[in-house]
Amino acid sequence: MADDGMLLNFAVGDTPWAPKTTAYKGGRWKDRLTAKKALQYGQNKSNPDYKKENDSRNDVRSGSNSEPRPFKRQKTDGGEYKPTHTTGRTGPRDPNNAPRQRPKEVISSLFTYNPTATTAPVEEEEEVEDAEPVQPSNAPLSSELDTFTSLGLSPNVARHLLEKMGIKAPTAIQAKAVAQLVKDDSDAFIQAETGSGKTLAYLLPIVQRLVTMSETARKANGGTGGLTRDSGLFAIILAPTRELSKQISTVLESLLGAAHWIVAGTVIGGEKKQSEKARLRKGLNILVATPGRLVDHLEHTERLDVSNVRWLVLDEGDRLMELGFENDIQKIVSLMNLRMRKVQQAPIPGLPEKRTTVLCSATIKMDVERLGNITLKEAVSISAEKPRDAEDAEKNGHAFSAPAQLKQSYAVVPAKLRLVTLAAILRRAFARKGSVMKTIVFMSCADSVDFHFEVLTRGGEKKITGSEAKEERKKNPELSELDKMNPITTTAKKEKEKELSNYEKKLAPGKIRQGGSIDDQCTEAIAPIISGKENDVSIFRMHGSLPQNIRTSTLKAFTNNKDASVMVCTDVASRGLDLPNVDFVIEYDPAFSKDDHLHRIGRTARAGREGRALIFLQPGNEEGYVDILKEGRRDAGHGLTRHDAIELLKKGLTPTSGTVSSGREWEEKATDWQLDVERWALESPKHLEQARRAYQSHIRAYATHVAAERGIFNIKTLHLGHLAKAFALRDKPGSIKVPGLRPGKEDAKKSKDSRHKANIKGAKSSGGKSSAPDGDDAPQMTDSQEAARIMRAKTKAMMGGGASEFNLG
Repeated sequence: MADDGMLLNFAVGDTPWAPKTTAYKGGRWKDRLTAKKALQYGQNKSNPDYKKENDSRNDVRSGSNSEPRPFKRQKTDGGEYKPTHTTGRTGPRDPNNAPRQRPKEVISSLFTYNPTATTAPVEEEEEVEDAEPVQPSNAPLSSELDTFTSLGLSPNVARHLLEKMGIKAPTAIQAKAVAQLVKDDSDAFIQAETGSGKTLAYLLPIVQRLVTMSETARKANGGTGGLTRDSGLFAIILAPTRELSKQISTVLESLLGAAHWIVAGTVIGGEKKQSEKARLRKGLNILVATPGRLVDHLEHTERLDVSNVRWLVLDEGDRLMELGFENDIQKIVSLMNLRMRKVQQAPIPGLPEKRTTVLCSATIKMDVERLGNITLKEAVSISAEKPRDAEDAEKNGHAFSAPAQLKQSYAVVPAKLRLVTLAAILRRAFARKGSVMKTIVFMSCADSVDFHFEVLTRGGEKKITGSEAKEERKKNPELSELDKMNPITTTAKKEKEKELSNYEKKLAPGKIRQGGSIDDQCTEAIAPIISGKENDVSIFRMHGSLPQNIRTSTLKAFTNNKDASVMVCTDVASRGLDLPNVDFVIEYDPAFSKDDHLHRIGRTARAGREGRALIFLQPGNEEGYVDILKEGRRDAGHGLTRHDAIELLKKGLTPTSGTVSSGREWEEKATDWQLDVERWALESPKHLEQARRAYQSHIRAYATHVAAERGIFNIKTLHLGHLAKAFALRDKPGSIKVPGLRPGKEDAKKSKDSRHKANIKGAKSSGGKSSAPDGDDAPQMTDSQEAARIMRAKTKAMMGGGASEFNLG
């Protein structure tokens, strides 16, 4: 049929769902799409068939036999799904379809989703009754074999050692070193394990030579005279830290009781230089110093005369190099050589013609060899132990190992269980009165020390120093009778804590208070959670960010404490310190290097005594550290005991001592204690900030292990969420941020600027370059700031060296 041009129109009615032929043109494409979807929605809503079908779907969803729509689940790295933990309702949505609020904090369980250990448990070797006991490797020798008089010491000095100092016989390293250095003026390199008596090994020859010089001078003067403090300085002993310098000075003062006319002193920083200059003006015969402060006095104190110095001792040579004292030591040696040649005076009777330099180090490393090349000439090597064979000597040299009688073990603990496991171990260690007297817990950074000190001492007695505090306690004796229950809060304990808080406010401002916050100069308190019914345990804290007088008083209080005590500290207390009666060493955070680990565990099992050491390792890569632990043992790793976290929790949290319960009450106690710590942190902004700072500093410290061990301590494999729970945090790792700097940083910056201006002023007045003391003994600069500068320069120069706590924020 042909197209005649006629157009037919069909009526479709006025229904709203009628199709529209209008095309949208112009404008943004988003606006056009929105208009199109709105039109389509209106058409569907007006369509009766669509509405009926939609209502039937809603009826099916709301039926009694239907299940609610499941919540989304988080996918794990292994491809499996795990439920999302929330603090609110976990059931279906309410009838009003109100949207659920996203949780602001995460409360995870201690015992779920923990990684499993990759190494199989090692069965403990049964003790054989007829087996010979392990012979201590650093014990004094039998008095029948070697005596001090046979080594060349005078009867007066030997008698003083026996009667006043209680030393009956020398150790192996003392026997070799004293016999060599008393009769010979050659340089010497002394190497021996920790706790073997290296300090007396070099002090005894120096004192004996000075006693002999005094007798020679007296004979030359017709029986009168002898050495006095005005005779001059004859010996200098350099140590890397102030604590070690103080300890050397203490041993020296005790030894000089046999020769009271010999005067010793220290210049180590931490006090006004004017008082040190006054000490030098009065006259000294033996000087104990740190390198940075000694350089400062050599350049600016005219009264310091080193022309007669004939003995120079470098103690802990490896630590001296690690802290960047190489330039200072070079300057000290060159100045001493220059002034020794320049000064022409009548020789003192008995004074040696050449200077003897003694280098002491527990290890022989590249930096120690470089230090030996700087200071030693044709040195004699003195070691207490010979290698087992020629092949071992070629491979390891004089390897530094732990004492033979030290019982070592390691615990495989997941990150979430670290905090509660530490509390359980300490609680079990002090369960019986007198079983363990003193314990040292090593951590990686100062912030972590502060946080754990507060956690373990919360609710305990806050000891306060000062005369006003003592008087206040006499007036109110009830304030010292605090509740020593488990940390589950009670009304009575809260009231007593409030009384104590009011009591602290009565003190005059500036007094040292115990158990404060990270910016308080407090170092001692009672720990209720690890104290027994009749065994109160005191906890001390110590790190390099504390003022020097506080560090010194803390060490003294811990040493003199006769009751059970724990010291939570960083590596500032790991080298050279002789802390008596330390039975147990816990490495809560692994050391930054193998050598640091051996120095840490060397704080126990000293001078032939027994001791125990335990290190925390996380499941996975960190279990590879066991091979390094075996390298540090003389028995090739035999006797190295392994513990699991569950085992330690059962033993520490069960009510019956010495038995393992088959029930699950230990799990409930661990969970209650952990949740209580988390609530304690959330209730106080101060404690929450403290926990966050500790968490961040711990992660930064974890990344500073030596290059050879970074495959074991790989920060990429660290579970940050689980680690946050170990610091009582419920925040997501990405939201854990601490504003501002660590308290004290602003003051340190001002101190640094003032020191820089003073150096420029001094350089202008002297016409030379400015010079500032370096290292731990900087007079106008805090330890953390100055050592941080040294460690940053050291790490940049050597790429991969170890780190101390001072370079961690």
